Amino acid sequence: MTAREERPLSTADAVRTLLNPRSVALVGASADESKFSGQPLRNLLDAGYPGAVHVVNRRGGTILGVPARTAIDELPPGVDVGLVMVPAAQTVHAVEELGRAGVPVAVVAVSGFAEVGTAEGAALQRQLAAAGRDCRVRIVGPNCNGVYNTTGPLPLGYNYTHSQRLAPGRVGLVSHSGAMLGGFVPLLERYGQSISSFVSCGNEVDLDLLDFVEYLVDDPHTNVIGLILDGVSDGPAFRRLVRGAAERGKPVAALKLGNSQRGVTATQAHSSRLAGSRAAYEAVFDADGVVSAPTLETLAACCGVLAEGRRPRSRGVVATSTSGAGGILLADTLSAAGRTPPRLAPTTVDRMRSTAGFAQVLNPFDIGAAGVDSVAANLHALAADPGAGTLILYLTPVPTMSWRQALAEAVARIAEEAPTLPVLVVSPGPLAEVEERTYHEARIPVLPSLLDAVAVVESLASGVPAYQQEPHTTGPASTPRHGTLSEPESKRLLARYGIAFPREILTGDLDEGFAAARKLGYPVVVKAAGSAIAHKSEHGLVALDVPDAESLRRHYTDVESRARRLDPAGFEGVLVGELVGDGVDVMLGVTVDPDFGPMVLVGTGGVLTELVADVATAPVPLDGCDARRLLARTKVDRLLAGYRGAPPYDREALVEQMLRLSAAAQCLRDDVAAVDLNPVRVAPGSGGAVALDALVVRGTR
Repeated sequence: MTAREERPLSTADAVRTLLNPRSVALVGASADESKFSGQPLRNLLDAGYPGAVHVVNRRGGTILGVPARTAIDELPPGVDVGLVMVPAAQTVHAVEELGRAGVPVAVVAVSGFAEVGTAEGAALQRQLAAAGRDCRVRIVGPNCNGVYNTTGPLPLGYNYTHSQRLAPGRVGLVSHSGAMLGGFVPLLERYGQSISSFVSCGNEVDLDLLDFVEYLVDDPHTNVIGLILDGVSDGPAFRRLVRGAAERGKPVAALKLGNSQRGVTATQAHSSRLAGSRAAYEAVFDADGVVSAPTLETLAACCGVLAEGRRPRSRGVVATSTSGAGGILLADTLSAAGRTPPRLAPTTVDRMRSTAGFAQVLNPFDIGAAGVDSVAANLHALAADPGAGTLILYLTPVPTMSWRQALAEAVARIAEEAPTLPVLVVSPGPLAEVEERTYHEARIPVLPSLLDAVAVVESLASGVPAYQQEPHTTGPASTPRHGTLSEPESKRLLARYGIAFPREILTGDLDEGFAAARKLGYPVVVKAAGSAIAHKSEHGLVALDVPDAESLRRHYTDVESRARRLDPAGFEGVLVGELVGDGVDVMLGVTVDPDFGPMVLVGTGGVLTELVADVATAPVPLDGCDARRLLARTKVDRLLAGYRGAPPYDREALVEQMLRLSAAAQCLRDDVAAVDLNPVRVAPGSGGAVALDALVVRGTR
């Protein structure tokens, strides 16, 4: 046996071989081109694939002039990839035969495995995976439709797009959906771009999405990585790859599938993979500079812009239109999407005063009212504004062809002179031929829908800022037991990481309660403590602002009796604590996402948490910039800033609490399943922030 036959290819070598094979075999190829299995041979021959193509069909004969071998064991040496298109029940045997023939990589391009949701399908998938391991064959799929390398060219598959001879491009696409390629490529071509490589991952019994992304990170033909994904197998590895791509100047744009309950169910039927939490993925995308696209159309447009080397320098949008109403639509639609156009800088306003004509110098700017003679000057000023992360132009048909041409040429010059600035054109109406040609040659996306354009703006902005190196965090180690900690236990654990709590004393009887109140000073807070006691307010287990000993006697006795009935085994006693002054209540927490690990949550706290549903999420660890950005995504941040004349609150103290919670989550990542600090009371001015309640749910390690 050769060395290759003795052991399977490494993952990196397997992916390189998959996309750059010297020879391929089509197992189960059909002479009937109306069948899926009848298409790959035609696709390879029409594209001019330079390697040898072998056909396996048990009937023999010839297919499109290529002699068909009746069995896999008749293949000559040197075949690198086998495309398996036999019925699902025969795939295990086919992979075993490929292994015996020395074929190192198989693309199993048929369905009927775990994605069908039956025990039989899941068992067959396990058998397929075992056959690959035992026979030293690396597997793509099953339930996929092939790969495409445009530099080969290698259109190995039966997607409609495999039948098209594509120009080599700079966008690498890895997808859990093979069918999406058929829509993605024409959209990308609309913006003057094409793909470098495409891989349909399928059910990922062996090689998976991360393996193909790793290849694209180092691929010299790929400048942008596009992803259509249900979820990832290894969250930390995904984040390392995304950052590695950023270090090489390769942006990553992703369309996450399975974001609703129906979508999650459909995901399991689609690729047998459980869809990851939308909030967790969006948090990771935001933290690591992944451009997050909500639709295929948006993904293609973003990839087209990014492939030109254009990336927003900020999240700001400078907008202009050939009509006043167009400017109003821009302002309304951008604002509704959370992208309110910023005010133009004073230097921009001064620069445009002499060229604005009848238009007010505002953002959005009415370039139509300014007149055709000043189009170029005004566009230059707008593009140079410090707030111009993206420039967007809303077209309405102007009266003369010369004006249309002047505008298109001016926009093209801006794109040429500002090579990193994303420039988008929205044209609900038809363009003249000269306009279409000018925008296309300048590779400026023209979108018919303002909503689509704003989605592109929003998605591009989601990639700002790009990846930042994670800070190292240290803290005391701890290994809590499994279960739920009581409030005192939770606070003792979290206090080790510097999280601030009010002064409190755990008491065992009323006399100890009186002593604690005297030590702390009235008024005090009284609340029950126990491992099964949560949502204390709902059960009448909290008394606030207890002013004196007589009130303490009454509230203490009531809280204690209720708690003993609710949690007789876990009841620990009654907490007597100092009363914390007024402030803004914020919720801080930690959840552990199955793909990405610990995530910090922040949002509106107190009794309004569930009602308001104001929560933002980010992966740990956080630095100060991360924490402030996370907080800025919430509504409660507006309250902290001083809402409607109220004084500002100690936002920086809250940020410090967030950083300490992040450090705790990082150090306890294997031991803690969830943390709830609710509320965290943020005082006015520089009065600090303290967590009034705490709950830690321990992990299962």
